[in-house]
Amino acid sequence: MMRCTLPIALLTVVAISHPSVAAQKELKETHRYPAHESKRVVIDAATLDVSVRAADVPDVEVTTDLRISGISEEHATSWIQQHTPEATDTQDRLTVAVRPGHSGFLGLGLLTARARLGVVAPTAVIPDITTTSGAVSLRGDFPHANPLMLRSSTGDFEMTGATRSIDIRSASGSCRIEMVRPLERFFARTSSGDVTLSGGSRHVEVDTSSGNVWINNLSGSASVETSNGKITLRWDRLPDGSVVKVTTASGKVQIVLPAATRPAGTLHTTTGTIRCDLPGTVNEAGDTVTLEGSASTLDVQSASGEIIVTLADR
Repeated sequence: MMRCTLPIALLTVVAISHPSVAAQKELKETHRYPAHESKRVVIDAATLDVSVRAADVPDVEVTTDLRISGISEEHATSWIQQHTPEATDTQDRLTVAVRPGHSGFLGLGLLTARARLGVVAPTAVIPDITTTSGAVSLRGDFPHANPLMLRSSTGDFEMTGATRSIDIRSASGSCRIEMVRPLERFFARTSSGDVTLSGGSRHVEVDTSSGNVWINNLSGSASVETSNGKITLRWDRLPDGSVVKVTTASGKVQIVLPAATRPAGTLHTTTGTIRCDLPGTVNEAGDTVTLEGSASTLDVQSASGEIIVTLADR
């Protein structure tokens, strides 16, 4: 009995996975739309990865790049149709939306798929991008975006370039932003994704549950809140009147200030430790440092995490 069962099982697997039932479908097409200063380019890409590049071009160029293989002809055709974006263009707004439905059964391990949306746009437009799981990357200068909106459930964000301000909303996606000039405002809210910003901002607000926060080249007020993620903040300058508020349950907090900075405020931890290079007094319990400076305010609260405040060498 065992000698008969094994060959039958093997033949069954081969029959289901036979290449003759598989198909490959591709779609690559580019459409162009007129652009002008401050026109909003709204991308709602669902699971597609999105790449946006600023360029010296007169129009917004949108390229759809889809490829799928390892499934039946019928399923491949349906998948292409479901992932092909639809565009609505008006004088002030271009909307490119993808709303894929349920794909159903797509095969036993043979499925390979690529779904990308590429946008080349003049610097004068304002990108506004949303995905569910697709990753988003931006490159270039968008000086009229105030803010540049980025939203995703699980997709990651990357940007290298410049803009006036950025607003990021994510459930678990991480963001890595590198500015060539400081932002006026940076806002990020995520549940578990890491937040990284280099190149600076004059105002920062970050709220994350468990993600790590690393922000460099700050030049103004900041508000950062996390449950157990690590927080690292570095300032190029801290102007008079700036307010820095950092709150965490158990994450380590490291703050690096310019050498001549002498803020007022408090550093408090319940069960953690505090190390501070700034002049101040420690209470009898040893859990609070009251800073003796003025002009700016530093308020750091941690339940059990370590707090380190140092001055930069320069």
